[in-house]
Amino acid sequence: MTPFLQKAKNQLISNWIGKNAAIFAALTITFISTLIGAALADNSFGSSASERKTVTLACNPFPAAMIADNNVMPGFDVEILRAAFATRDITLLTPFYPWKRAYLLASAGHVDGLCSCSYLPERDAEFLYSDPLGDGEIAMYSTNEQVFDMIDTEDASKLTVGVVNGYSLEVYARKAKFDVMIANSEKALVNLLNSNRIDAALTFRPPMDYYLLNGDEDGLPDVERIRTKVISTSSHYSCISRKTEAPEIILDHLNAGLKTIRQSGLFDSILAKYRTGQNTSDAAPEQN
Repeated sequence: MTPFLQKAKNQLISNWIGKNAAIFAALTITFISTLIGAALADNSFGSSASERKTVTLACNPFPAAMIADNNVMPGFDVEILRAAFATRDITLLTPFYPWKRAYLLASAGHVDGLCSCSYLPERDAEFLYSDPLGDGEIAMYSTNEQVFDMIDTEDASKLTVGVVNGYSLEVYARKAKFDVMIANSEKALVNLLNSNRIDAALTFRPPMDYYLLNGDEDGLPDVERIRTKVISTSSHYSCISRKTEAPEIILDHLNAGLKTIRQSGLFDSILAKYRTGQNTSDAAPEQN
């Protein structure tokens, strides 16, 4: 083709494209929108089995329900939650934080929720509750058994009672008119008891019993002096943040998964593993 004809051809193509620019733009936008829609659909809940959705629930150290830095025995709540989500083809991530930080991250929607927590009416505005993960015991611990006789009397206000910062039990302790001292962990409660800085500790049995059983390893002296009195039993749940994306869908998948592993027997198998495991508590869990 001669240079003159080539130039004429190029000019004709350029003119045609210019006249149809709007059509090209519309087609391009439609194509891109289709690609984006497909990508979002592939990453949504209920997508094909080859695509997995990731959920992140913040855990706090709470042996034997949640055990940090232990890939083999991460805790029965952790294993139950992972198994439940796995039945829905969802990958669960369980980073560990101190309880107060985990709660703040979840309530703000920076993670999808909490591995587990107990029910308080004031938490309804921030969380959706799963079906129960289990029931557990709340107990008083003291080096003086006479303290237990004072708990439900008018002398209760004379008692200095330690609770872990942010636990629902802090609300209970203040309503009971105890003189409340805040601690950062169950280990700290044991130290307060042994130093006679508190009359009693109010906490959940699984983590407290764990630290009492492993007192020598953690350098906790005189744990044999500490006595226990169970005062109540209550349920605990996984808590999905209302501020995360599609919390109702996450909750539906979790509850369906919990039902599946209960029916299959896997739920009970996980609990049995921890009841017979080394350095774990036979008690069912209760949570913060």
